[in-house]
Amino acid sequence: MLTLYHHNISVCAQKVRIAFDEKQLAYEGKEIDLMAGEHLEPAFLAINPKGLVPVLVHDEETICESTVILEYIEDVFPEHPLRPAAPAARARMRTWTKVPDEGLHIACASVTYASAFVHQLRAHHDKTQWEERIAKLPDRFRAARQKQILEQEFDAPFVRDAVLLHDKVLKDMNVVLGHQPWLAGDEFSLADVAIIPYVTRLERLGLDGMWADRPNVARWFEATRARPSFDTAITAFRSNAYDDELKKHGIDVWPLVERLLAA
Repeated sequence: MLTLYHHNISVCAQKVRIAFDEKQLAYEGKEIDLMAGEHLEPAFLAINPKGLVPVLVHDEETICESTVILEYIEDVFPEHPLRPAAPAARARMRTWTKVPDEGLHIACASVTYASAFVHQLRAHHDKTQWEERIAKLPDRFRAARQKQILEQEFDAPFVRDAVLLHDKVLKDMNVVLGHQPWLAGDEFSLADVAIIPYVTRLERLGLDGMWADRPNVARWFEATRARPSFDTAITAFRSNAYDDELKKHGIDVWPLVERLLAA
């Protein structure tokens, strides 16, 4: 029995759902309402003390951290593999799966909060409520970052660094994809699974201008969106109180990001 605790637009949850669908694995999904603070309630903290999604429960085993979950399901369910067989390609795959954990995920959270979530949190919580919410976060570094963005938005000093890190990752992707179709080589793999949600988030925020002059990234992104797993794991899960689809709603934060890129 596979049970996935997730959230509809969590980039980490999207990674795992893509992998499940690519591997044709059935699972029971239990959505955790992050806006309502369900991830900070005792029932969920008993499952993951960090208060983060996704969490995979496989029979009696509880697996946290999306990158670990991706490797776990490859080990347990080798059919429809997402790890390349060749050692060199597998090493390239793991290099890319480390990218979110080594900074891109925090950068994504910073850009997303500054662009969208800060306004949505304010719409659903008064200042006292969001201060209480931040006080409950187990990760105090994350709490301090969210508080600073809530107060300063794009003027928070680390937001520019977050934008620049996205720019560097896209630059690196464009180089690699100039001589191979997928990030680890000739096969779609966990490398692509790990990065798809982050590029999708930029596109939904209306920041696809970041790869306007990077045709290899554009080609790769169109190829990922053409895969059935993109629709079943991402598109099918619509935004609720947390909504990253600024582009769809005609909200333009591109000038603010463009300014940070040019600074």
